[in-house]
Amino acid sequence: MRRLFRGRASGNFDRAASGIGLPGRNCMLDLRSRLKSSVIRDVYWIVRDPERLELRKREVQFYESVLGGFEKGFIIFDIGANDGAKADVFLRLGAQVVAVEPDDTCCRNLEARFAKFRLHPRPVTIVAGAVSSSIGAAEILIDGPGSAVNTMNTKWAELLRQNRDNFEWQHCGLEFKETKSVKTTTIDALIAQHGVPFFVKIDVEGHELSTLRGLHQPVPYLSFEANLPEFRSEGLQCVQVLSELAKAGRFNYASEVDQGLKLRNWVPAEKFSVVLEQCNERSIEVFWKSHASSTCQEICSSPHN
Repeated sequence: MRRLFRGRASGNFDRAASGIGLPGRNCMLDLRSRLKSSVIRDVYWIVRDPERLELRKREVQFYESVLGGFEKGFIIFDIGANDGAKADVFLRLGAQVVAVEPDDTCCRNLEARFAKFRLHPRPVTIVAGAVSSSIGAAEILIDGPGSAVNTMNTKWAELLRQNRDNFEWQHCGLEFKETKSVKTTTIDALIAQHGVPFFVKIDVEGHELSTLRGLHQPVPYLSFEANLPEFRSEGLQCVQVLSELAKAGRFNYASEVDQGLKLRNWVPAEKFSVVLEQCNERSIEVFWKSHASSTCQEICSSPHN
């Protein structure tokens, strides 16, 4: 699904930063990340491109409408946090955010955006690592530092290589010449450490199925990205995994969050599988609500509270 505000970095800023020493460059890059969630940035867009702020407003309203029963202070897991654009939206809902990201550059940017240069850091816990089906380590294919498409899925990397001329999102050439070993955890382990989330957002560049296989308890709401038609089979398997966690669970989807959910009614796994089989969208965000019976107190429980 198209991610709002996930475009290319400013070339002028990068060229300016490249002309100074490493400490100064890092400071400038940290400051740029910090300004992404600031009043100064909002004032800039009011003058330069007010539509951006309107899109963000509609995105916040979208999640408010989808996440029925959400209350300020509830936990949201942002798995595949990248530069923090979604985390920023979730903070505007009043959430406590657990942002999980395996890329070192992205983790540094998240720290700068939500904690560094702030008198009062935002309620964001940054977890450096990947989420998978088991705790341990795994190889990640590196497009480049901070790239939005670094991936643990070789199929996704190869598809991007073959279609690089048609892929416009933030990337570093789509060569994937490097690999790196990263620590892996599971959603179950994150829950044990940080508490039960009200919503889990998963956007991990083709690794969604493995991520879901590390969850063995229902959560109120969850979403995962499905790139179609290449990952239709994996998307259908994700639906099956979630249906086994909660038989009463229901599904819906969106292709553009500012346009709302596509289905008038949430549907069970069997009906949604048919919808997914026939879907002609290129990239969608699939939503699942489990009808979990957890009370608000249980949902908000955290070992840190």
